Amino acid sequence: MFVRRVLALTLLLTLTLAAAPAVASPDFTLTAHRGAPSKQLGENTLPAFGRALADGATAIETDLRRTKDDKLVVLHDSGVGRTTNCSGPIGSWTLRELSRKCREHTTRQPVLTAKELLGWAERSGASLMLELKGSNWSIGQIRAAVDLVKESDVFDQVAISSLRLGVLERVNRLAPRLDTQLIVSGWHKVRASLGKVEGYNVPASSLTRNRVRRLQRKGIVVVGGQADSAGQWQTLARLEVDGVVTPSIRRYQDWAR
Repeated sequence: MFVRRVLALTLLLTLTLAAAPAVASPDFTLTAHRGAPSKQLGENTLPAFGRALADGATAIETDLRRTKDDKLVVLHDSGVGRTTNCSGPIGSWTLRELSRKCREHTTRQPVLTAKELLGWAERSGASLMLELKGSNWSIGQIRAAVDLVKESDVFDQVAISSLRLGVLERVNRLAPRLDTQLIVSGWHKVRASLGKVEGYNVPASSLTRNRVRRLQRKGIVVVGGQADSAGQWQTLARLEVDGVVTPSIRRYQDWAR
């Protein structure tokens, strides 16, 4: 029987209750989009993730991409040029080459691997929303990502997200207990995928209270995606969504008070 977990908030419930507006449910999640990046802390780095937790985030949203040799690394862009001292598509680098030659601009550390991220989640207790970035994920590549989560000690702290329903359907077949969340740009994509995922990441502009309630009655998690202003946060609070994804954790906390 499906149990609604909303990113498995077992260790961080106290922080959640402090962070969420009064109208939110006890399972409300405040998810940090790529951590809490700044000029000093690069996005998708352990220092940025740690800062997000310290600021009150209850989960971390981050991105997984494949190297040339199909290893999983934490990277948003399709290329390495914006965030490291290297250049070119991530798919043109093997993990060994990436680790030896490329350094993230702020930490001067190699690009974080998915395995390192899962180890950090175990130590910190953080919940993770892992987006499988890019297209053309083969069954074997999806299986490798799922197996990495299965083999970790943080399975119940992880959910997988994607813009592509087909990717998440494969995840569900490989690991029925692993939560999935579809990232959508509009309500039509929700209607077309009902019953196939455990949750949705939806912009506030596509939601109404009735829509949120209909999904929640079905046990489906509804998260307001990429919300970065007080107006958006207020709208999502009024809609009583299950969580918010934002890059501005500290500002959100100030607003919520």
